[in-house]
Amino acid sequence: MAKLTRQRRRSGIAILVVLATLMVLTVLVTEVTYTSRVTFLVSAHRRDRVQAEWLARSGANIYRLILVANKQLEKSGLAEYAGMFGVNIGDALWQMVPVFNTGLLRMMMGSGGDIDDISEEDLEEFKKTGQVADAYTEGMGEGLFSDRDFLDFDGDFSAEIKDHESRVGINGFSSESATVIQDSDTAQRLYALLSGDENDQWFHDRNLDRWELIGNLKDWVDADTVRSGGLGGFEDNLYNTGTDLRGDEDGYLTKNAPFESLEELHLVAGWEGEVFDRYAEQITVFGAGKINVNTASEAVLSSTVRACATSIPGDTELANCMAQVDDYMLMASFQKGSEFAQYVLTTCGIEMEESCANNQLTNSSKTFTVSSTGLVGTSAVTLTVVYDFSRKSTGEVLHWRLD
Repeated sequence: MAKLTRQRRRSGIAILVVLATLMVLTVLVTEVTYTSRVTFLVSAHRRDRVQAEWLARSGANIYRLILVANKQLEKSGLAEYAGMFGVNIGDALWQMVPVFNTGLLRMMMGSGGDIDDISEEDLEEFKKTGQVADAYTEGMGEGLFSDRDFLDFDGDFSAEIKDHESRVGINGFSSESATVIQDSDTAQRLYALLSGDENDQWFHDRNLDRWELIGNLKDWVDADTVRSGGLGGFEDNLYNTGTDLRGDEDGYLTKNAPFESLEELHLVAGWEGEVFDRYAEQITVFGAGKINVNTASEAVLSSTVRACATSIPGDTELANCMAQVDDYMLMASFQKGSEFAQYVLTTCGIEMEESCANNQLTNSSKTFTVSSTGLVGTSAVTLTVVYDFSRKSTGEVLHWRLD
């Protein structure tokens, strides 16, 4: 009997050992499986992100190629010939392709080349997710170049281009010698942008002084240490005493050098919130500061006329004038700034100062921002590049940022 009891005990211990071993092995297998799964997903995400980055680069490079071709066209005899008919082809190519989207191109090619043949459901799904329905990608390998189509790759990229000559430049403060803010050409252009009945009410409701805001921009850039805008005192007192605009206890000093990016305006007193959001699309820190009369928005163009006018026009007069300018530009473009000034005088009765028309206006753009987003799976990478074509025909990179 005692012998049988010992055997049963040994059997029970063996079962416990087996169960414990199985539990340990289960935990180990689960951990290995989980770790392998995580490693696989991380590796796949990294792979997709690298592919997305290079797709984003492809979008930026396509636009650089377009800009190079555009500048070559601008120097050709064809540009001079077209100018005789009131057509400016110096900026023609990049304006013809303001947005380049491989996903939309795939859908168009898959539907026979007509966007009208794409169903509304598929188009809405593409807008939401960026994914192209399988029905449009069938046969994509039977393409234009040898046995592969140039769109035959995983993922997509979407790119867009904007010029900086269509905006009001603010880095001119660094090269101007005006000691009084109202004597600055850059300040006058900026004040005109911030003017008008609607803007007057907007600033009044927030108890904001426009000359003070403009003066803060000038103080951030210029070399002296005295506040502009008629307030006096030291520039750095806005930032180096107490808690600064970023919440730092020690504060910081004014840069006394040109802005390097538009986001840097968030460091300037008064420009860290609503003011920046309202005007960010209409100002720039790149370019020579001239306004391209053929690409500027109505807000920028009307503010330019307001800043250059010998007698400041009213809002209604400006709006009517801009409507006539728009009608004219449907058929032709301006060949130089003085031609635009003459048109405004003849058609609208608004006289612009000759020096302003000659020195602050242009008919072509030389600085551009290309924003290109690569999308592979769930990974998206956005590349923002600023190209400057003022000196080299192949352009120079002024700004490069990956997000």
